[in-house]
Amino acid sequence: MTKVKLNGEEVSVEMPKEEFEKVKELLNREPTITELGGFDVMWSEHCSYKSSRPKLKLFEDAEANYDYVLAGPGEDAGVIDIGDGYALAFRIESHNHPSAIEPYHGAATGIGGIIRDVLCMGVRPIALLDPLRFGRLAGNSHAQWLFKYVVKGIADYGNCTGIPTIGGEVEFDDSFENNCLVNVACIGLGTIEDFKHAPSRAYNPGDYIILMGGSTGRDGIHGVTFASRTLTEMSEADRPAVQIGDPFTKKMIIEATLEAVKTGYVRGLKDLGGGGLTCATSELTGDGNTGANIELRKVFTAEPGMTSYEIMLSESQERMAFIVKPEGLETVLNVFRKYEVAHAVIGKTDDSKVLKVFDGDELVVNIPAKALSVSPTFKRQEKRPDYLDQLLAQPTPEPSKQIEEIIEMLIASENICSKEWIYRQYDHEVGVRSVVKCGDGDSGVLRIIGTNKFIAASVGVNSKHCYLDPYEGAKGGLVEICGNVITTGAKPMAMVNCCNFGNPEIPESFWYFSKAVEGMNDFCRSLKIPIVGGNVSFYNEDEVTKTAIKATPQIMIVGLIEGYENVITLPFKKAGNDILILGETKAELGGSEYHSVIHGIEGGIPPKVDEDKIKVRWDFISALYDKKFIKANHDVNKGGFIITIAEMCFKNKLGADLNLSRYNANDLRDDELLFSETVGRFIIETEPASLNDILLLASEFKVSVTKLGVILNQPKILIKGLKNQEISLDINKLKDLYDSTIPRLMDI
Repeated sequence: MTKVKLNGEEVSVEMPKEEFEKVKELLNREPTITELGGFDVMWSEHCSYKSSRPKLKLFEDAEANYDYVLAGPGEDAGVIDIGDGYALAFRIESHNHPSAIEPYHGAATGIGGIIRDVLCMGVRPIALLDPLRFGRLAGNSHAQWLFKYVVKGIADYGNCTGIPTIGGEVEFDDSFENNCLVNVACIGLGTIEDFKHAPSRAYNPGDYIILMGGSTGRDGIHGVTFASRTLTEMSEADRPAVQIGDPFTKKMIIEATLEAVKTGYVRGLKDLGGGGLTCATSELTGDGNTGANIELRKVFTAEPGMTSYEIMLSESQERMAFIVKPEGLETVLNVFRKYEVAHAVIGKTDDSKVLKVFDGDELVVNIPAKALSVSPTFKRQEKRPDYLDQLLAQPTPEPSKQIEEIIEMLIASENICSKEWIYRQYDHEVGVRSVVKCGDGDSGVLRIIGTNKFIAASVGVNSKHCYLDPYEGAKGGLVEICGNVITTGAKPMAMVNCCNFGNPEIPESFWYFSKAVEGMNDFCRSLKIPIVGGNVSFYNEDEVTKTAIKATPQIMIVGLIEGYENVITLPFKKAGNDILILGETKAELGGSEYHSVIHGIEGGIPPKVDEDKIKVRWDFISALYDKKFIKANHDVNKGGFIITIAEMCFKNKLGADLNLSRYNANDLRDDELLFSETVGRFIIETEPASLNDILLLASEFKVSVTKLGVILNQPKILIKGLKNQEISLDINKLKDLYDSTIPRLMDI
């Protein structure tokens, strides 16, 4: 907090003193307390992106280079044309700081906010995804509390709104002990006409400004500024900065908003999330290059006696701001009356390019419309951490345990074990769109009702890999998440990201962010995947210990499947079919679960990405799909390919007879071969009659494909061809270990 003099009195603000002086220079006077509050929230890191914006410009050419991108970076959500007259909107955001203070309401309101962002594009929200990070659960009551109530908050809100949560991922690591990450994503579907009817920000003087939805209360005031600090700077007094959601009101808001947009009378639409009414009015007028007069006493409040400062900065949930053509005012208001949602006409636009806010007869805000929405930016210093060289030089110790025991420990580890405890709390089938149940595929798959089109979506990244090499780790995250979509039969179409990092004022923390952005940008340009939006969460750092979270640039990919017959799932289907591995395995155990769980180390050489090889591999898989050769597909990630094979055996209680003697081209140790996390590999099930054709096609594409063995009609994995031993694994035992970890740790 910074102390500044305002009208002779000392007040506390989040902004640095130099920014306060810039505000006075901009206005050519001292700001009112309400104006100062507005600048404080709108120039905060969370709203302004003042540290990240210069770097994020790398992403800003999606619409120019891809004719199917309808809305790109800078919009409330990215939107793409998926053919047959349909538009798909999607976005991912963070709600980290609120969730660390109040996990239930923080997570729930994160879901509410991301739904509103997608709604602003004029389409219906149809699915949610949630990538999460927590401290280790074992013996850790704080991490267990956060985990339990974050999941419950997501489940309760999503289930009550009737929007299925179709996917997500979670990692547990000590670096997230005090700074859990709660990222939430939403997908919306509509027609191209729906999107064309969406607000354009082309306003005329005399348009009406309507506030619709929940009442404005004192909850959430300064939520965005508290999200622009480290948690250790906060106190119990910050707890009111966490908002309270109402999913039942949200259901009515969704229906009322969609119907209002369809009237064609809505010129502007903005959700009231971070920054509340200040953010909504300043962005609507600033982006629309117009001005407005707002009457605060027409705002319906939840509590008596609220000041103009409180009304303008409140972040109470379930609110939307509309700009409506004068001739359509009654039509739009009748829509709101039909759904019995609270609403009020609170002002009108004009051509002054000045935002004026009146509290009765008192003019409490009188500033240029663009002043709040266009903040200063900072060029932050970058420095590669000194500790990385020592970490990267860590060798992989010789295994001190038998391979069977290692596999059992890995399959039961927090980051590999079944996440059914999470997704069984979600109604992932509501809305009858879900066609691949959680656990049956690497990504969620939704039908577009009335067509033979299907949407696949996945989220995630490997934080441990990014910790050791943020550039390669971010690229590796894209390989994995695109791979998740590809394994279901889809073609990746577009990406959004949510960048979770430490304090940008610390050069080492900003270096992680910078390199991750460069990695995502370079990979997406090379593989021709448009980046259509994103979100940044900084200050995920412990001020006491001076340690930041492991770099976590969460990635979301959406893809398209043409035809139900082309949807692929991961479980092995039939005994006697062949098991193939696509891609080579290298000695890349840095940041692996094997290093962490078995040896208790974080270092080593993490996986690197060869974009050219990845592209050819994806093209090869597409050719196999065209010929109907693939019966099951699962990408290789945490724990290595032996864990992947075990997971494919579980559902149908099948086994595998493997001979690895022909696969170890790089002469790896047994533990390196089995547990390396080299990215971009796939385990594929195919019929024996197709094998020769597949190998011939692999030769044409110049990709590595090796037959590892065959599927057994008994629940065991037999492994031959290792250097030191033959192994027999009991699938039933592995499945019990896989299923029981989280329930055991959560004591349920």
